[in-house]
Amino acid sequence: MRILASVLGLLSLAVALAAYGARYLPISGHPTLIAAAVAPYLVLSAPVAVLLLALGRRWLLTVVALAVTAALVWVYVPRFHSPPVDASRATASVQVRVLTANLGMGQADPPALVTLARDTADIVAVQEMTPEAADGLVAAGMDAAFPHRIVLPAPLASGIGIWSRHPIVDSGRIDGYALPMLGARIRIPGVVVDTTVLSVHLAAPWPQPIGQWLQDIAQLPDTLREVGQAAGAGAVIVAGDFNATTDMAPFRRLLGQGYADGGAQAGAGLARTYPGDGKWPPLLGIDHVLVKNAAAVSATTVVVRGSDHRGLLATLRVPVDMTSS
Repeated sequence: MRILASVLGLLSLAVALAAYGARYLPISGHPTLIAAAVAPYLVLSAPVAVLLLALGRRWLLTVVALAVTAALVWVYVPRFHSPPVDASRATASVQVRVLTANLGMGQADPPALVTLARDTADIVAVQEMTPEAADGLVAAGMDAAFPHRIVLPAPLASGIGIWSRHPIVDSGRIDGYALPMLGARIRIPGVVVDTTVLSVHLAAPWPQPIGQWLQDIAQLPDTLREVGQAAGAGAVIVAGDFNATTDMAPFRRLLGQGYADGGAQAGAGLARTYPGDGKWPPLLGIDHVLVKNAAAVSATTVVVRGSDHRGLLATLRVPVDMTSS
């Protein structure tokens, strides 16, 4: 019994160590991509290793397993806990609700999405918006609820757009990626400096070759740095389908230059958005809202009827005047 427990404990510890290491390894192909994607599930083997090694009376290995478990708790528990706001350091802010929704190559149900957006959001970033999907959203009342927009419908996965309740004062297309992106300056009432909003969609790394995704996600930090510099003291909101989870090292490199992942900041856990078609429970959090000079106070996934993704809805605090900070 002790031998069996020891062997199983060693196997569990090896799996836990692999899961921890996968978060920091460079991603060069599908094996390392998949290892990082499933890491949140594999880490459950760490406490199992503690129990089994203790049953096997392998005390030194038990201590190692406890250390690995503690390290993984330090990594994952903060994702499920939103830190309290320090009232003494809080600045005046305006709440802005942002919804990002991948339309599943235009298959999302337009009336359902318009109802969802109208009831929950102030800014909507959409991806995979076909011309037919754009027409359907307009016919369902999207423009009535969100009178300001910049949209680039295109076949299959290439369409993208931003709808806003607040005026869009400047906008432009961001090229150089496998799929086009959009940027807009939005004038939020009460906020001194206009807010920059990006709707992004990185190439999918699976099942096709991973090369284009690697190129996109390696280039995006430079784009975010340039956008942040251009925004100055204004808030920046980057919403969309990154085709990457927070356990992938290339994704975490996006969080330089003052950016934060809104889901993690708000304690939303894994914020799993894919697959979202209802046939299987969502397993991966690949849709995100990143923020700079702003903070997420809540984030939750929402059903986008007809799409193979769930949407991500984040409530943000945008400071009234960062220039005085």
